[in-house]
Amino acid sequence: MVSEPRTNGLITRRAAELALGLRLACTGGRDSRLRTVLTAIGVGLGVATLLLAASFPSVREHRDDRLRAQSGALISAEQAPLSSHSLLMADISTTFHGRTVTGRAVRPDGPHAPLPPGLTAYPGPGALAVSPALAALLRSSGGELLRERLPGPITGTIGEAGLVGPGDYAFYLGSPTLTADSPDTERIDHFAGKLPPKPTDPVLVLLTVAGVVILLSPVAVFIAAAARFGGEARDRRLAALRLGGADRGSTARIAAGESLAGALLGLGLGVPFFLLGRALIERITVQGLSVFAVDVQPQPVLAALALAAVPILAVVVTLLTMRRITAEPLGVLRGSARLPRLWSWRLCLPLVGAALLYTQHDQLAVMDGKRPLVVLVAGLLLLLLGATALLPPVIDLTARALGRTGGPPAWQLAVGRLRFSPETAARPVAGIVVAVAGAIALQTLLGALATERTGPPVDSAPADGTRLVASFPAAGDRAARLAEQLRHTPGVAEATGYTSLVARPPTRTEDFLPVTVADCADLRALAGVTDCVDGDVFTARGDGAAPAVSPQLVIDLGGSWSAPWQVPASRATVDQRPDPYGVPDRGGLLVTPGAIPSALVSSQEAIVELRPAPGTPDAEERLRTAVALLDLQGRLGDPAARQTDPGFTSIRRALTAGTVAILALIGAGMLVGLLEQLRDRRRTLAVLAAFGTRPRTMALALLWQSVLPVVLGLALALVAGLGLGGVLVTLAHLPVAFAWGDIALMTGAGAGAVLLISALSLPVLWRRRATAGLRYE
Repeated sequence: MVSEPRTNGLITRRAAELALGLRLACTGGRDSRLRTVLTAIGVGLGVATLLLAASFPSVREHRDDRLRAQSGALISAEQAPLSSHSLLMADISTTFHGRTVTGRAVRPDGPHAPLPPGLTAYPGPGALAVSPALAALLRSSGGELLRERLPGPITGTIGEAGLVGPGDYAFYLGSPTLTADSPDTERIDHFAGKLPPKPTDPVLVLLTVAGVVILLSPVAVFIAAAARFGGEARDRRLAALRLGGADRGSTARIAAGESLAGALLGLGLGVPFFLLGRALIERITVQGLSVFAVDVQPQPVLAALALAAVPILAVVVTLLTMRRITAEPLGVLRGSARLPRLWSWRLCLPLVGAALLYTQHDQLAVMDGKRPLVVLVAGLLLLLLGATALLPPVIDLTARALGRTGGPPAWQLAVGRLRFSPETAARPVAGIVVAVAGAIALQTLLGALATERTGPPVDSAPADGTRLVASFPAAGDRAARLAEQLRHTPGVAEATGYTSLVARPPTRTEDFLPVTVADCADLRALAGVTDCVDGDVFTARGDGAAPAVSPQLVIDLGGSWSAPWQVPASRATVDQRPDPYGVPDRGGLLVTPGAIPSALVSSQEAIVELRPAPGTPDAEERLRTAVALLDLQGRLGDPAARQTDPGFTSIRRALTAGTVAILALIGAGMLVGLLEQLRDRRRTLAVLAAFGTRPRTMALALLWQSVLPVVLGLALALVAGLGLGGVLVTLAHLPVAFAWGDIALMTGAGAGAVLLISALSLPVLWRRRATAGLRYE
C-alpha cells in the first residue's frame, strides 16, 4: 500500500512534469512557440465550432419565440370581434426562384390596432413594408420580376423583431379592400400566442440526433489532430530530455504538457473566433436558412462541457500517441507493432457499433426515452471513430506496396514520406474521413426520407409541354374570365379555367362525385366537347365506365355547409382529360355555368390550367407574377413538383448548413497542418534543393503526399458512409436507396479541398527551399 506522502510526492512530480511541458511550449525557442501557436489556431477553430454547436438549442428557442410573437395569435387564437383594437390580416405569400416570400395584407379596424412585430407604423393603402433582405432583392437586377409582382411603393422596413432570420424575404401590404369576408382572412387583436404542440416523430428525432453526432465527430477528430501539430519535432526534443535523465513516462507527460499549452491557448483563441463567426453568421444564408447573431448564445452547460473536454482530449491523445513511440537519448524510435494486432482493435470499433445498433433497432425505431438516444449516439460514434482508426494502417499498407513499384522521383519522395510516418499523413485526413463518411450517411438518410416524405411524381403532364395550375380562392364564378385574362398574358400558350366541386347523393355520404364547372370553350379543352350550349351537363367516364348519377345531389361547400342541387339530364358521355395532380380518374360531371346556381360556385376555388409558351425565359415566375396581379391570394403550383414535409425540410436545411460549416473547418485545419509540416521539414527541403532537386519535382511530391492519403481516406469514407447510411435507413424502416449524385458531390468536395489546399501551400514550399534552411544550431 502506497503511503500518503509518497502519493502526494508522485502527484507533485507528475504535475511538475506537465508544468515543464507547458514552459517548454512557451519558452523553448521560436520553433516551439510557433508550433504552439499553430496548435492553438487549430484547437481554436475547433472550439469555436463547438461553441456554435452549443448555441443550437438557444437558436431554436429564439426562433420559436419569434414565431410565437409574430404568428401565435394567427394560428391558435379565435376570431376577434370588430373593435378599434382589431386588425384584418390575410396571407399573400408567394415564391420566387424556390425561396418563400412571406407576405401579409393588413387593414387596421381602428387607431388602436396592434402593430405587427418589427413595424413602427402600418403601410398605407397599396404601400409595402419589406424586410432588408427583400428590399435588397427588389433593388437588384435579379429581382425585377418580383418587383413587378409587388408594384406598391416601399414606405417601411420590417425590423428584427418581425423576422425569423436576417435573410428572410417578408413584406406587409396595406390593403384598403380587405374585408372579413375575404378568403383566408383573420381578425385578430394581438399577435403573440402559443403555437400548437408538435407531435414527436421518431424518424425526425433519429435524423436530428444522427446529424448532431455526425457533424460534431469531425470536430473532435480535428481537435485531436491539432493537438499533435509539430509532433515529430517535439518527439526529437523529448529525446534530448531522455539524454538528461528523464524516463519514458516523464517524457510522455512532458509532451502532454506541451499539448496542453496549445490547447489552453486554443481555448483563449476559440472565444474570439466564435465571436467573429457569430458576427459574420448573419451574412450567410443556406437554402433560405439564416440566423440573427444575437440568437447565437451558447448554452452554459454545453459550453462548459465543450471547453473542459478540449484540454482533456489534448492530454489523452498525446499520452496515447506516446505509448507507440520510444524517445531514446540519441533519437526517436517509433514502435512497429505486428499487423494482425494493429488491425484487431481497429476493426472491433465499427463492428461493435453496428452490432449495438442492430440489437437495439426495435427501441431505436420508436425513440421512446433516453436509452435509445444513448445507444444511438454510442453506436454512431463507434462506427465513425472506427473508420478513422482504420486509416493509418491502410496508408501504411498502401505505402509499403507502392514503395516496391518504383516510379519518378516525386512519386518516390511522397511514398517514402508516407512509409516513414503514416500517422502524420493520416492526421489531417482523419477529419475529412469522418466528415465525408458522415455526410454520405446523412445524404443517404435524407434521400430516403425525401422519397417517403414527399408526394409521388405526377405523370399526367401533357405531351405538348409543362402544365402549371393557378388557383384563386373564392373566385369559382370567375374561372372563365380569369382564364381569358391569363390567356392573353405574354408567355402563355394555353389557359383553361374551371371550378371543381364535390357532390354526393343525399342518403349516401360516403359516395362522392367530382363536378367540374366550366364554360363550353373550356369544356372543349378539358374533354373535347364539340356540341355545347350554356346549361348543358355531360357525364365523364371514369376508368372507362360512366358513373351512375342521381337526379338529386348535395354539393359540399366546405366545413359543415352543403346545399341541394337538382341535376339536369346529361346530354352526352365524354372522356375527360386526366387530373393535373394525378388523382385517380373516377369519372364525374362536366357542367356549364347555366346548369348550376352561381351561389354554389362563387365561394369555391377557381382553377386555371396553364401551359407556358415554349422558350419563354423564367416562364414560371412570369406566370406567378401574372397570377398575383390578378389576385394577390392567387397561387401557382407545379403538379409535377413533390410536396415536402415542413419538419423534414427545416431539419434538412439545418443539417446541410452544418455540413458546409464542418467541411470548411476541416479544410482550414488541413491547410494549417500542411503549413506546419512544411515548416517542420524546412531542413529536408533545403537539402533537396541544394542537391539540385527541381521545384516541379518537389511540388509534385507535395501534391502526391497530400493526394494519396486523401484518396485512401475518401475510399474508406465511402465504404463507411454507405454502411452507416444503410444502418440509419434500416433503423428508420425506409427502403435502402443511395443518393449517388449527393454522394459524388460530397466526395468531390473532399478531393477538391485537397487540391485547393495543396495549391495554397506552394508559396510556402518555395520559401522553405531556401539554402538558409541548412543552418542548424
